[in-house]
Amino acid sequence: MKWFDLLWNLLVSAPILILAVSLAVRWLKASGAPLRRAALPPPERQEGREAGAGETAAVFGGAMLFRLLVFLAVYAVALVMLGNRDGRGLLSLWEKWDGFHYVRLVEQGYGGYTEDGQHYFLVFYPLYVWLVRLVRLAVGDTVLSGLLVSFFCYAGGCAYLYRLAFREYGRAVAWRTVVFLSVFPFSFFFGAMMTEGLFLLTTAAGLYHIRRHQWLRAGIWGALAALTRMHGLVLIGAALAELIQSRRLFALRGAELKRNLRAVLCRLPLIFLPMLGTVVYLCLNYAIDGNPFAFTAHQQARWSQGFMWISQVLQYLLINAITYGNLTVQLQLWLPEVLLFLLFFALLWHERGRHRSMFTLYAFACLVLNYSLSWLLSAGRYLTCAVPFFMFAACLTERRPRLTAVLTAGMSALFILAQAIYLVGGQIM
Repeated sequence: MKWFDLLWNLLVSAPILILAVSLAVRWLKASGAPLRRAALPPPERQEGREAGAGETAAVFGGAMLFRLLVFLAVYAVALVMLGNRDGRGLLSLWEKWDGFHYVRLVEQGYGGYTEDGQHYFLVFYPLYVWLVRLVRLAVGDTVLSGLLVSFFCYAGGCAYLYRLAFREYGRAVAWRTVVFLSVFPFSFFFGAMMTEGLFLLTTAAGLYHIRRHQWLRAGIWGALAALTRMHGLVLIGAALAELIQSRRLFALRGAELKRNLRAVLCRLPLIFLPMLGTVVYLCLNYAIDGNPFAFTAHQQARWSQGFMWISQVLQYLLINAITYGNLTVQLQLWLPEVLLFLLFFALLWHERGRHRSMFTLYAFACLVLNYSLSWLLSAGRYLTCAVPFFMFAACLTERRPRLTAVLTAGMSALFILAQAIYLVGGQIM
């Protein structure tokens, strides 16, 4: 079967590499490189306008209200189905999958929470744990504290994403962006005992300040993102792409080039500030396990997790979606991961020439990195924070009210289904 594996890798890798080259060439051209390319018509946009404080506050409030309504609906349904259980018993519904580990990390700490004498759970980045522990001092209950952190971070992330999309495309696209993000089938994780809400806030804020060329603020948010997840470092790439494109560095010559190069070099420390978050995480690994890279060994030993070329990942996902021995797991886990990649890749391909390069390059990096894991179980959850895709979808549905309605209704129905499956212990994690 080696010939089949080789053929598969070539056929699947080719369009991914073609898209990568296309995005890179487009960025080079936009940055002043003397390259020819066929331009696609961009979506209508209103660059430079800013959403007002009142409008941003309304988005924040609406997002909080949405999360509270979802929580209360889950609470009411669980109360009817499970009978007379106290509030703490109903809160325990959210201690699923990684949420179970986050609860114990908050309560026992990284040094105290072990399995078979190993600190396996160092693989969970610490910012969310630390924030929940801080809120727990006032609230008391661990799960309730975690949910509150998730709710507020999700609302803040929506506010930042709205401001970003408003600045780039205008009010209508900004509203649709937030709606599509909120009803995406796996977005219920924004209200769970998980890091999704926090990562949404830090990455959306980072992208917003990158787009405004506020490099210190972008670097601080990037450091917080990198302290939440490894992929927070991808913001460095988005910042570099935007900085170089904004100055059209490859079109400059002579004294002007030297002047702009100095300006770029002066901003590099701020752009690379997200690495500080990673350094703090490595120090935590060293303090607990005596090895700054202990998390890599734990990922492999406990979760069989490591890097794998994306075509190989898609191969085992497709095989499991077709041949896995448990039909429930096929439908709840493997098949959605295959379909999600196809949909997100198709959306990026279609929109590849219509948006600023910092967004398309960041979206490509998110998609490829999320699908380059040797045992991928949470693709849907990871993609909730790939925020440029929701802006692309909002632009795609411009002046298409029927398509907007179909997408919103369809995703809302799948959102409810996925939330229910998760809460009853299904294979959505």
